[in-house]
Amino acid sequence: MIYLFFKNLFMDLYRQPMRTFLTLSGVVWGTFAIVLLLAFGDGVSKQGRKSMHGMGSGIVIAWPGITTISYKGIIKGKQVRLTPGEVLRVREKVQGIRHLSPEFIRRKRIRYKTEEFNNTVRGVNVEFQYMRNTIAAKGRFVNEIDLEEKRRVCFIGDTIAGNLFRGEEPVGKKVFVEGVPFLVVGVMKRKIQTSNYSGQQDEHCLFIPYTTFSSLYGEKYVNNFLIQPFPGQSVPVIDDTMKYLSRRVGFSPEDKDALFIWDFTELEKSLDVFFLAFTIFLGMIGSFTLLVGAVGVASIMLVVVEERIREIGVKLAVGAKRKQILRQFFSEALTIILVGGIIGFIFAALVLRLVPVEMIEDYVGHPEINVTVGVATILVLLAVGSVAGLMPARKAASTNPIEALRG
Repeated sequence: MIYLFFKNLFMDLYRQPMRTFLTLSGVVWGTFAIVLLLAFGDGVSKQGRKSMHGMGSGIVIAWPGITTISYKGIIKGKQVRLTPGEVLRVREKVQGIRHLSPEFIRRKRIRYKTEEFNNTVRGVNVEFQYMRNTIAAKGRFVNEIDLEEKRRVCFIGDTIAGNLFRGEEPVGKKVFVEGVPFLVVGVMKRKIQTSNYSGQQDEHCLFIPYTTFSSLYGEKYVNNFLIQPFPGQSVPVIDDTMKYLSRRVGFSPEDKDALFIWDFTELEKSLDVFFLAFTIFLGMIGSFTLLVGAVGVASIMLVVVEERIREIGVKLAVGAKRKQILRQFFSEALTIILVGGIIGFIFAALVLRLVPVEMIEDYVGHPEINVTVGVATILVLLAVGSVAGLMPARKAASTNPIEALRG
């Protein structure tokens, strides 16, 4: 049975080689397009999320501002100021906080030998590294002892490390910040960062203990502070933080300008929806391309039905059921789709292997045929193949045996 099926299929395709070639070309090109579009769409989505997480993952950033609502006799226009101690007490009063760090930010002259730059210096605590993904490629980040003893140590971004040291090993060397020596204890691992706030991106920054920053530069009030809530706790943490600090400092908990809060988790959710829609859109474009090939398959199968009309009539006359005829021609159309799909899939895989990904990875990520791309392509092929095979199969099954034998 299987032998006869493939023999008939081969003979049908062999009778019209040019027609067969053009039909298969449409399916091959459609599959090739959908695989590449889905692979690149998935790569761009992953790279976009990676770039977004360069600034941090699941964080909330708060900036003290100026009140715009009168509160308990205090007129509006009051400058809200927070000390590091008041920021750190938030952890004790608010449930659901995983990490928290005060932050001082200033531009300072940073020098090593003859190289000097005016870059951003951030005063932070140990937990900052977990929230902002400032991972050490060499050495370490600032630690608790550095904070307690107000040590003059620094952790530097990879770009400023390259600019200052010009190929020398940075860890263990001393840089001068406004003329004050700091020991380099670590260098940040390179990361892609497309979002930022208050100052330069992390690759250009120098990170020191916030206690050292405060005592050395006379800074009493933080520029901002960061919170990383536990998953799903973002909204209650923000609300409870506003309520606690409003009582502590003196401003209305409804005054969004008194403490401006950027909930990065909401941005992450929005971007997740965007990237999902983007990938689906690319998949739809590829599907329409494949659908054009399916129209060609449906056309060639209709011609095949016309050419084999007497054969169909004989089968029906000797007792073949219409379901068997429908199944036969439907299977032939689906087989053509799947053969073209396999060829297109192989071509797409070869192209993805030959693409110099390392040259474009920062922009499109690493496009590859993963499980999601493979399953999506197979489902689209089956759906398109079903549509392409149903019409000619139904026409063959509805053939009148008497009229077919007369013809």
